[in-house]
Amino acid sequence: MFRKFAIAAVAVATIATAAVAVTPSEAQAKNRAGAIAAGAIIGFAAGAIIASQAQPRYYTPVRCHNRAVRRWNPYAGRYVVVGYRQVCY
Repeated sequence: MFRKFAIAAVAVATIATAAVAVTPSEAQAKNRAGAIAAGAIIGFAAGAIIASQAQPRYYTPVRCHNRAVRRWNPYAGRYVVVGYRQVCY
């Protein structure tokens, strides 16, 4: 669990550092609305990817077996097997 969190934190720090390093200075930027929108979109996409990878996933093995279905047979005077039903846990 901690390993996944550490990987996600390093990824976020790397992306944030790269975004700051690539941002142009104010003297060069005339229209920053496009850069802000692109940064927001990239940020949401990176957050979605990191969040989807950080979820714990639990896979339990499915155990199945056949259980006999028994019915009372008045002619035989005992329970008899009339079929099988698959039971999974």
